[in-house]
Amino acid sequence: MVAVCLVPALAGAQSVELSGVVTLAHGDHRVDAGLGVERATGLLVGGATRLRRRGIALTISGETGHLTAVRGSGGIDRDVSQLGAVAEFTPLPWLVLESGVTLRSFGTVVARQRWTLVRAGAEARVPLSGDTFWALGHAHLLPLVSVNGLPNAATAFDAGTGLAYRRGRLLFDLTYTLERCDFPSQGSTRRSEQLGTLALRGGAELRLH
Repeated sequence: MVAVCLVPALAGAQSVELSGVVTLAHGDHRVDAGLGVERATGLLVGGATRLRRRGIALTISGETGHLTAVRGSGGIDRDVSQLGAVAEFTPLPWLVLESGVTLRSFGTVVARQRWTLVRAGAEARVPLSGDTFWALGHAHLLPLVSVNGLPNAATAFDAGTGLAYRRGRLLFDLTYTLERCDFPSQGSTRRSEQLGTLALRGGAELRLH
């Protein structure tokens, strides 16, 4: 709904900034369903497009990849793909308020698991060298995490940190994010999942008139 409202306003506005980045990330997925931690790691690739005017922005992103089970962890290989939309508001130069949704899919030889994650939070940006180099930190609560075959998550959040660099129209950042979801107990079993990503992004920004 936020995307539907923002896109016409941004597209029709003057001095709209359009940026595009390519993402290369290492993913680390861990599942604890009461029988020990199952772990799978691998490479994710994707990209994102961002429309921004003054303090309002909309970002659409997507990633896909294959995670290979770590030997001895008891897990199995899985494919992962996800699509996300995030609306941003910048009330202060160093603070960005964010809200969005992510649709994610894990596929294995056994089944396909579909996730819907709604998140809201903020990102802080601390300049280290003028407007060229800065540190990032973000945190989000996930009030709704819906997974087919499981009850909705009882508690969920993500948090991360990183560095960003901008020179002219070129954009680069390196960030680490950890997302964790804890599900309600079913009998004597309590399930938790976490996804850690170390991501490198690079791209360019254009100004539309």
